[in-house]
Amino acid sequence: MNFERRIISLVKLLDDEDVFISKTAYEKLINSGVEALPVLLNLRETIGGNLKNLLDEIVDVIKYRGYLEEVVAYFKDAERDIERGAYLVAKFAYPDVNFKEYSEKLDLMALELKRRIYTRENFDDIIDAVNKFFFVEKGFRGNFENYYEPDNIFINRVIDRRLGISITLSLVYILVGRRANLPVYGIDLPGCFVVRYESNGFEIYVDPFNGGKIMSRADCEKLISQLGYSQNCKYLKRATADVIVKRMFENLALSYKNNGYLEKANKLTEIIKLIELVDENLHTDR
Repeated sequence: MNFERRIISLVKLLDDEDVFISKTAYEKLINSGVEALPVLLNLRETIGGNLKNLLDEIVDVIKYRGYLEEVVAYFKDAERDIERGAYLVAKFAYPDVNFKEYSEKLDLMALELKRRIYTRENFDDIIDAVNKFFFVEKGFRGNFENYYEPDNIFINRVIDRRLGISITLSLVYILVGRRANLPVYGIDLPGCFVVRYESNGFEIYVDPFNGGKIMSRADCEKLISQLGYSQNCKYLKRATADVIVKRMFENLALSYKNNGYLEKANKLTEIIKLIELVDENLHTDR
């Protein structure tokens, strides 16, 4: 029996009067994995009632398991890419979005930015031009009015709406800046996320959530102290892709929880624990 016929046969057994048979068919369909999705999705269009509801459940479970596998693969990858990680977070709510389209939008913004800065030589002028481009011309801003809105976390929605929180606005700033060959890096401060320019001993910080506010290292150290943290240089290290993406998942879990979407928040808590387990295993292997 070929794979498609096997899936169809299992679906027919879902409403079998024998509970053991129907339960076994349900579990076998789930364990068939993402390869079964095209067949299941086609069948879903031709049936109704309780069988359709069961099929919907199975499809959702398979998709979620497939998503978890993607998350694990990303965090196991030593060459993990921050942009790919941001798209992975967005897939939690927007699985069908064409992320190539958003990469192209970032490419176009970077080309525009290069035209604004190519004649500027000192970093103060460059940063001023970048901030005007990003916050005035393109209109990116912090969502003070609805900070815990989940769409603030998804890079596709941040690009579409020009609204976000510190980590996602910083991420877009960095992705565009790096395409324009700027030495920009993410800094994961307690309570906020900022961008650092660094080159040949020059170092300055930009706060995208607050319209590109310029900060010095001393300003960042003062902020760390005011929040009750020790003056530890670890907070001023460049944030790696895994740190940034994990924090995005954490922010998303908090957003869903604050908006009453507890099932989604619980799934994200499960994802975060899975990420921590992968990280723990990687450190053990070393």
